[in-house]
Amino acid sequence: MKKYNSFKELDKDLKILKLEAEISKQKANIDLVYLRRAFSFTNIVAETASYLGQKAIYARIGSQILRKFGL
Repeated sequence: MKKYNSFKELDKDLKILKLEAEISKQKANIDLVYLRRAFSFTNIVAETASYLGQKAIYARIGSQILRKFGL
């Protein structure tokens, strides 16, 4: 436990703690905004469409390679 020699030192540390708490709250709010965007309906639909499109492209490339080698 820290011992303070004056109220000025105590006030300084209290202000620092208050600012650190405010920074933590702001970081949490920013994280929440990013999570909401990541799990929005339009983002999920876009990610799903991208994933399925990528799978279709890989399947087509794979089938062309198999045909080229006569398998």
